[in-house]
Amino acid sequence: MSTDRPIQSETHRERSTDGEFSNDRSQSYPGDTARLNGHELVAIDEWLPGKAPSPYDIDLTDSYEYRTRYWRCRKCGHERNHRDEFTASCDNPQPPTALEAGGYSIDDPRTRRALNEKLDVRFGTVGPIYEVESESGNTYKVDLEAATCTCPDFEQRQPDNGCKHLRRVDLEIRTGLVPAPDGTFSR
Repeated sequence: MSTDRPIQSETHRERSTDGEFSNDRSQSYPGDTARLNGHELVAIDEWLPGKAPSPYDIDLTDSYEYRTRYWRCRKCGHERNHRDEFTASCDNPQPPTALEAGGYSIDDPRTRRALNEKLDVRFGTVGPIYEVESESGNTYKVDLEAATCTCPDFEQRQPDNGCKHLRRVDLEIRTGLVPAPDGTFSR
């Protein structure tokens, strides 16, 4: 037997556009996700040692490993060989994100600022009043019960869903970063 043959894993390598070799195991392929009966399915490719099972039990390849694919639901964790085998509804639906639960849209500029700007939310005592220090150094009082804020944006415009300070306090409570008005943490 000759030993000058390349090992099997080198045959799976392809040259990318920058001249580097890449392994097709690390490449992602379009169409590897699907939604079916409430399941959020992800295709998982695994390389297993040996030869691929065949109905004829004849090994016509000289491979040392083969690729197999199965599907896993991101929500409930169930696995199946074929995505069509997910016939029952997903029994563990994913809880809504803090944005979804609060009714906020990421496309709203105030929500984007509430998430991206450096805002420091402080909870002093049990109750609906929070202090929010903005990037400019100004401190505003947010009253969750009355859904008000002392910032100029809220006082002059009174936007739907509140200003960025109200949104930030609500999002930090929903994600468990600061306690709720009763002093308990969510999560």
